[in-house]
Amino acid sequence: MAGGLFSISREYFTKLGTYDPGMNIWGGENLELSFRVWMCGGNLEIIPCSHVGHIFRKRSPYKWRTGVNVVKKNSIRLAEVWIDEYKNYYYERFNYDLGDYGDVTDRKKLRNIRSKAKPMCIDSAVDNHNYHKPVNMWPCHNQGGNQYWMLSKNGEIRRDDGCLDYSGGESVIVYPCHSQKGNQEWQYREDNSIYHANIQKCMETSVDGQKLTMKTCTRIDRQIWTCRNYIVHILR
Repeated sequence: MAGGLFSISREYFTKLGTYDPGMNIWGGENLELSFRVWMCGGNLEIIPCSHVGHIFRKRSPYKWRTGVNVVKKNSIRLAEVWIDEYKNYYYERFNYDLGDYGDVTDRKKLRNIRSKAKPMCIDSAVDNHNYHKPVNMWPCHNQGGNQYWMLSKNGEIRRDDGCLDYSGGESVIVYPCHSQKGNQEWQYREDNSIYHANIQKCMETSVDGQKLTMKTCTRIDRQIWTCRNYIVHILR
């Protein structure tokens, strides 16, 4: 996505965290916003016959500091927050000479999904000893680990090789990811619900916040999840 050639609603842009204030001048913000929209349940769309105005200045209005690679710094901030271990493919290009890219702690906090009803997060191990077991809920600690989840392009809520899976029983379980959608296809919708496309129900926490199950979509607080971004990630 070209950073200067897109349109977005102000409300959604604010919800996503606007631009990264630690980035400077130009470069990388288009990719950063693209990752953020995708990983927080949004869509990037090319709309035929749409028009977005863009004015080019005769000269740059910014002062570029000598010896500072702004695009590299911005891109490193993007990589640190959004692409996990894949950042190493990028860092190899310049022998891991990261330099000072600033503090990205607040940007990483965008990668949270949490329940509106209670400050509880999905907290489960995903090794083979925990397959077929109901997922756990635990007070959110914002430290990743067993509360770190990713929403993949296939609609999986996953960590490593374990995915959240629902086949119609009492609870959502951890099951090996199979990339075939079905019981592992989830949608983070505009109304902030997490919808199971196959069963056509919404993810819901129990009244005491201890269990996770699927119920008919009703928009109650226990079915509302805010995406801040720990890659979709910390589900509360």
